[in-house]
Amino acid sequence: MCGACDRPIASNITPIKALGRTYHPGHIKCYHCYCPLTEKTGAKERQQRVYCRKDYKELFLPKCRACHLPVEKEAVSAVDGKLKGKWHLNCFGCHTCHQPFPDNTFYVFENLPYCRRHYHQLNNSLCRTCDEPIEGPCAQTIEGWRFHPACFKCNVCRCAITDVYYMYERRIYCETHIQQLQKQRNVRAEKRRTQFGRI
Repeated sequence: MCGACDRPIASNITPIKALGRTYHPGHIKCYHCYCPLTEKTGAKERQQRVYCRKDYKELFLPKCRACHLPVEKEAVSAVDGKLKGKWHLNCFGCHTCHQPFPDNTFYVFENLPYCRRHYHQLNNSLCRTCDEPIEGPCAQTIEGWRFHPACFKCNVCRCAITDVYYMYERRIYCETHIQQLQKQRNVRAEKRRTQFGRI
């Protein structure tokens, strides 16, 4: 018997099953869009209400953070909770270059996934000399430039600087070579102290 009209449902008709009852197709409507539910529209239940499949997906399924469409089946999410939301398996990749993470390793910056290079670019942790990511010991200048400690060198002699450096025309000099430059051109350079830390 149909739960709406109390009339029998013929055996050649596929009934709509919802809320513990059966209905003639079209005799029950979607709670959201009010369209009659049929085998084609489908019927999904939530909190004692019935929705068509389309509205159910739009209203209740999580949205992929990349394409913003509902995530129905296989989803990617962070187990450790450091990355909020879900992605379709095919949509999960670097937020900048959109490349997938072949070894499932990614970096999180402002709650978005990134490849190693783009994460370090956003985090200002690419070495100013070699342009490679810094993960570990780091030398930093007052200007906010970062270097691998071995890459933080005098612009002339290429010797590593471990403490005091001099800045002239956006170049770094050791004490010996800034003194030579001052004798040759009478330049004025700023004496600065290197900050060391870890990234």
